[in-house]
Amino acid sequence: MRDFFTDLLKLQWLSAILALIGLGDSVYLLWTKLSITTIVCGLGDCEAVQASPYSSLLGIPVAALGAGGYGALLALAVWAIFAKDNAPGWLTDVRLIFAGIGLFFAVYLTGIELFVIYQICGWCVLQAVAITGIFLGLLIERKVERQVE
Repeated sequence: MRDFFTDLLKLQWLSAILALIGLGDSVYLLWTKLSITTIVCGLGDCEAVQASPYSSLLGIPVAALGAGGYGALLALAVWAIFAKDNAPGWLTDVRLIFAGIGLFFAVYLTGIELFVIYQICGWCVLQAVAITGIFLGLLIERKVERQVE
């Protein structure tokens, strides 16, 4: 039983760390968008991506949506970590749904970058890696939880 809780805690911490990375990334991109500051970008042309009409959805910067999503995922991961075995049974499922929506959106936006804008943004790649890691970690976490039930 100890191994179960140890493995689960490691997965929850992984999710929290990746959500924190995604949140920091989103906040940086939002700050550069709102302050009209040049983005430091080591991969691709982040400026072209940020200046495209796809960088906002219904007038809301995509980075703000990312910050909200990662903030929610971070809060839910911290709840799961500190609640330990007292966490509600649905908590992992809710986190998985949030991460699934984020992953879908990341895949969509990556497709826009590659096939419409013809530019890639290193910060966007980091986002895609973070949300993919969160989603896969949550799938494993859910499987580990189900094995004990």
